[in-house]
Amino acid sequence: MVSQAVAAEAKIQSAGLEERKLAKVNEPLELAISVVICAKNAAGTIGQCLDSVRRNEPSEIVVVDGGSVDGTVQIARKYTDRIYDDKGNGLAYARHLGAEHASGSHVFYVDSDVILPEGCLQTMMDEMKTRGYCGIHAQVIGFKEESYWAWAEGQHFRARFNKEGEAKSIGTIACIYRRDTILKYGFDPFFVNAAEDADLCYRVRRNGLRLGKSSAFIYHQHRATLSSFIKQRVSYGRGNARFFWKHKAAIALMGPTLMIPFGILMCVRSRSLRIFPYYLVWSVAGTYGMLRELGTLMFGRLRSSMLRQPSAEYAKGRP
Repeated sequence: MVSQAVAAEAKIQSAGLEERKLAKVNEPLELAISVVICAKNAAGTIGQCLDSVRRNEPSEIVVVDGGSVDGTVQIARKYTDRIYDDKGNGLAYARHLGAEHASGSHVFYVDSDVILPEGCLQTMMDEMKTRGYCGIHAQVIGFKEESYWAWAEGQHFRARFNKEGEAKSIGTIACIYRRDTILKYGFDPFFVNAAEDADLCYRVRRNGLRLGKSSAFIYHQHRATLSSFIKQRVSYGRGNARFFWKHKAAIALMGPTLMIPFGILMCVRSRSLRIFPYYLVWSVAGTYGMLRELGTLMFGRLRSSMLRQPSAEYAKGRP
């Protein structure tokens, strides 16, 4: 079950959604939104996700599969025939492929382990238009925060992410972008694991566009085990390395390390050490992933350079 604090937060936000829905009761529902779900081996969650998406009445649902072997595609076929294969080219490629196949004026990216409350898409669209954002993300509430790792993730989102208003960067757990923005700037396939969202945000903001966070919320099934949490944070670290490699932004290399002081600050605020292991593991796993990816990138550049360089014999004119 959702914790009492989470339930109370959801109740407050639901009341706001009801007020907005009542104010628009006589207006036609015109959600020109193409929902894009990028999934891989998500049979355990994608059905619930698609049920909640359909209740929000988008114009269409597009699923981009990453080579699932667990029945994900078969479940998705019950909801849509717009299913495409990313051919193993990574998450950024999959997100862009979804936008290319979408027909709506806006694209709503949602992870396959997300549940949308009714009216979520309408609220996000309204706020995106009235506030002049090119992209907007929902606030994130944990669903079934029963394990330590899911609980800690929920605490992190409430402390760092769930703040309505303009933002420097948004994720892609549950976000809307104008489709023409995606097609113009694109998700860079260089980012095969993570940070494709941070890269897009960096580029659109550099060109004067605005991003924001909505008052609407979604339920997200956070990583519930230590192994799944470590795997995800290693992937984040690899994304940090690629972001640094592309943009030469040193802050990307500091990301995993900064989790330690932030964890200490969270402990001071809560007067408890309970959440500190979450940030410690994040820092260690993220740093490992980052260093590993930097090594891979440097080796690849060195190897490419050596292949391009002519041999000594050829340089001297020898056969």
